[in-house]
Amino acid sequence: MVTYMNNFTSGQEANFNYRIHTGHVLLNEKLTSNIVRIRIANSEIAQSSHPGQFVNVKTSGNLVPLLRRPFSIHRLDEKSGWFELLYQVIGSGTELLAKFDKGDIINFLGPLGNTFSIPDQCDRAILIAGGLGIAPLIFLGQILSSQNMPATLFWGNQSKENICCLSDIEQLGINYFLSTDDGSAGFKGFVTELVLEKKKQMLSGRPHIFACGPNIMLNKIKEISAQLEIPCQFSLETIMACGFGVCLGCNVKSADPQKTYQYVCKDGPVFQSNEINLSE
Repeated sequence: MVTYMNNFTSGQEANFNYRIHTGHVLLNEKLTSNIVRIRIANSEIAQSSHPGQFVNVKTSGNLVPLLRRPFSIHRLDEKSGWFELLYQVIGSGTELLAKFDKGDIINFLGPLGNTFSIPDQCDRAILIAGGLGIAPLIFLGQILSSQNMPATLFWGNQSKENICCLSDIEQLGINYFLSTDDGSAGFKGFVTELVLEKKKQMLSGRPHIFACGPNIMLNKIKEISAQLEIPCQFSLETIMACGFGVCLGCNVKSADPQKTYQYVCKDGPVFQSNEINLSE
């Protein structure tokens, strides 16, 4: 039985009270041919993290690779003292991470970044994910479920081979619609096309959109949210080196003419859709 935090305050500022942690691996299981979920025991992270935040993981015991890898916190159990990350094996860092066994000690920095904000006036959540953008949205779904907030998920993938975690989504009581580029599961086409097809279902009540995925998807969601006049928040995916605003490598163009750039690790990773410019 997964339990959730009862002290979550939405929309918290980026957390700079981070430190280096270690925890032991409880499981590191393949969910698909190349998508893996790792569960790490660390009660401090499990009790202090909020939806949208991430950890920066050291994936080996030496200097290769030099940089840590950022991963959104995917699920957690506060009482049992563990948290989970969802990742795709696509490079040297994630290949090394996939080799961790149960009982191994893992080193990570966190929790980092700011959080999703659930406004008081919101009475229904629309979650939109592209690929592994599902990771932070399931954590958000835990909170929405604990608050009895109705939620609908639109999730796009390249094919059915990339779909995982459906039982977790169902256990949270989240209604969902799937899309795949090749039509092997759900709607054939992009998730943004699916959202437009179902837009009438999005207009009742006082909905709020929470989205995570590739920038090209988020930019289209930004257009759709403006068209439908639904407030929207993004959690951005990007490569990070430090994870806390020193290297300035994770910049994104700001929509504010007084501020050229925002930095995903320091100012985000969660932004109101009108705060950033993803079209350039």
